[in-house]
Amino acid sequence: MSVTYETFERYRQKGIDARRAGQWDSARIYLLEAARSILDLSKTAQGEELKQARREMAQKLMDLAKDCEKAKAENRRVTQVARRGAPGSTTGGASKESGGGGNGDDEEKDASQWVVKDKPDLKFDDVAGLEAVKQDIKLKMIYPFEHPELAQKFGIRPGGGVLLYGPPGTGKTMLAKATAGEIDATFFLISAADLLSKWVGEAEQNIKKLFEAAAGEKRSIIFIDEIESLVPARRDDGGSSVMQRVVPQILQGVEGFDRKSGRAVLLMGATNVPWQLDPAMMRPGRFDEKVYIPLPDPPARRKLLEIYLGKRPLDPAVTFDALVEKVEGYSGADIKYICDRAAVIPFLSAVATGTDGLITMDIIEDVIREAPRSVTKEMIKRFDEWGRQQISG
Repeated sequence: MSVTYETFERYRQKGIDARRAGQWDSARIYLLEAARSILDLSKTAQGEELKQARREMAQKLMDLAKDCEKAKAENRRVTQVARRGAPGSTTGGASKESGGGGNGDDEEKDASQWVVKDKPDLKFDDVAGLEAVKQDIKLKMIYPFEHPELAQKFGIRPGGGVLLYGPPGTGKTMLAKATAGEIDATFFLISAADLLSKWVGEAEQNIKKLFEAAAGEKRSIIFIDEIESLVPARRDDGGSSVMQRVVPQILQGVEGFDRKSGRAVLLMGATNVPWQLDPAMMRPGRFDEKVYIPLPDPPARRKLLEIYLGKRPLDPAVTFDALVEKVEGYSGADIKYICDRAAVIPFLSAVATGTDGLITMDIIEDVIREAPRSVTKEMIKRFDEWGRQQISG
């Protein structure tokens, strides 16, 4: 499958951003994906000079990806030294609370110390469009929670694993929160960095504590964004030693966490690159259900426009019906950007002239023409191909 330069640039920027944020595993994955993309592009480049430049760029990106492993190891060493030398630290000695056993205070902390736990008030009615997706989620996730007796009668297990996949900016996190709101579940919002970096060297314990915290709630949803950073496909060369330990711990947790307490726990993962996930996560008992979150359909686009433009000073000639067609193919994040950008122009004019300005149809159309779509046809094609592969097995 061919890639575009925009695809390469998006992966490159994500990798650079993650690297700056110290999210080493995410950065490594995105940088390697960018390197792969620019290598593919070098094969079709016109002229040997451009081919060579792209090959050199790929090598630089691969070097940066390797450097992420070194930076993570250095961060682990510095953190462990700091913890051993911190005032009042009990690492390596007897805990004051336990009276012995060799566990430090950090090891006694539970997931409530670092997990973001919430009871979302979002419902499906608050999510723009995507009615087919909502119905899919209801059938696969919500009905077994709402009708536990019937679910038990028919041998349908509430909880389990669900993967939300699709292009970036399509509202996967909002849908996960709305799912929690629909069933009044406690919502655990987790990133790979939380589990891998909060206490360096204790990723497996963090995962165990997370599942235990979720099992302590009557109903709970664990939502892990960019889950491919946490459970990437394991490489033939062994890859990161951390990931070799983390992946089995996640798999063990997914298969057994809801059986220990008898309470229903749902694990939801979100990814823009499902093909980077470890295939073991797709086996029965893990991510049994996979839900594709597509670009906004017409009702969703209209609601997004109403949300982001409806309360702003619009020219009476602006019609949402016309705009719905003009923003076809744009993600929800793209549409928000278009609306925000369209408001800047009359705002600056009002500041300069002291007179009120309006957001006109011409202004919005100019912004749309200049705003590139963040999701390409090639990306959609790849999602379709991956989805078909999962069905065919």
